[in-house]
Amino acid sequence: MKSPVSFAHISSRRRVVGSGLIALDVLLNEHKSTVSSALGGSAGNVLAILAHMGWNSVPVAKVGTDSAAKRIRDEFEALNADVQFLVEEGHFCTPVVFQLPGDAEKTHRFTFACPHCGRKRHFSYALDDYLGAPVLSAIESSDVYYFDRVTPLSLRLAEDYRARGAMVVFEPSTIGSDHASFGRALKAAHMIKYADDRIEDLRTFDLSSVAIEIQTSGKDGLKFRSPSSGDNWVYLAAYRAQHVADTSGSGDWCTAGMLYSLFSDRDAGSTGDLTNHDLSKALRFGQALAALNCSYAGARGLAQQQGLDVILEMASAVQGMTKVHFWRAERQLRMDTSIEKHHLAIEDRAYQRLCCEGLAF
Repeated sequence: MKSPVSFAHISSRRRVVGSGLIALDVLLNEHKSTVSSALGGSAGNVLAILAHMGWNSVPVAKVGTDSAAKRIRDEFEALNADVQFLVEEGHFCTPVVFQLPGDAEKTHRFTFACPHCGRKRHFSYALDDYLGAPVLSAIESSDVYYFDRVTPLSLRLAEDYRARGAMVVFEPSTIGSDHASFGRALKAAHMIKYADDRIEDLRTFDLSSVAIEIQTSGKDGLKFRSPSSGDNWVYLAAYRAQHVADTSGSGDWCTAGMLYSLFSDRDAGSTGDLTNHDLSKALRFGQALAALNCSYAGARGLAQQQGLDVILEMASAVQGMTKVHFWRAERQLRMDTSIEKHHLAIEDRAYQRLCCEGLAF
């Protein structure tokens, strides 16, 4: 890594453009019955959380002409997101991620396969970049460009938005087999964030263009390094949650909270270099949000239950507590019980069985 990252600030209302896994999350109980569904996927969650926190979010994705796409669009619109680049195509299937209860070690497990019919509605990496030109023409500038999957579209947007002064954040779930494209994504990114249980390290790749590297370790917190830390790892322990119902989405809350904090501390129109203090403060805020969300079922349970003012107040309280790991081995409630508690009153319970063919949520 070379010089500290600097980035342009566009307006008082921050903007994030994002692409990658924008999906419908379907929560199932231990009997594989549908409990709730919501906009999800890593990119979908980060964009939705930032929208909930007042940002102008611009999701860029191809979706199908199905009820899953309608649900995703409706949720983004309810958050005042710009949905002009959620493009519907009849031959395309909207990704659907099923979340099942986990075990004593993890609160959940994910699959793209319908638990009843076995059909998979997974993310397609074979996405061309024909959306790139319209997006770049309509959305000329952005504070942040976020992506979590490497496709021709995400690479084009990452490279162009970096050249236009946006902070480019890359959060891969895997390296994949196309190392050349992955290396190109790293070259376009100012910041890369990844989980240590998915990617051990990136020593075989050129990180000279990456200013900030963040590796998360779940209950063991995270570490980061940047030019301001002398490229030495800085460790931050995780916060403790008062009750762990579901850890899904915690990484997305950490990312969104970090970005919210970074840009809240800077005046519109200024350009600044991120210091070690800036990063530590922003990441601690993100970790606080991640710990809070663990008390709610679903990847965005916190946002579904609380408004921004309450979230900020709760995060401040968490940051004032002892900085210890949030995970507790003995959970007070089972995953399915927690889901019932938090979603029973707000979800239409008419559909207890989900089949990919019906997609009746």
